[in-house]
Amino acid sequence: MSAYLALRGVSPGPLFIFPGEAPVTKSFFATQLKKSLTWAGLSPSCYKGHSFRIGAATAAAMQGVSDEEIQRMGRWQSHAFKKYIRIPMLHLR
Repeated sequence: MSAYLALRGVSPGPLFIFPGEAPVTKSFFATQLKKSLTWAGLSPSCYKGHSFRIGAATAAAMQGVSDEEIQRMGRWQSHAFKKYIRIPMLHLR
């Protein structure tokens, strides 16, 4: 990821872009994700592009990032992002 970010630069916009700064399409991302998972011996049926939105929102929340920043990073216009945050609950006996 560090190597990609060094090549991508700091221009605003989507994280994943093609050379020339065109955004990577959902269909391209989904196809590449499926190929990568298959290559790694993982079931593509267990992962979708949306898994990244869930993972990013959850990781940010667990690191104490504010709701407003999570909403901005995910380009959410509503509070729908809150349903993506999946922080494990501690089970006490």
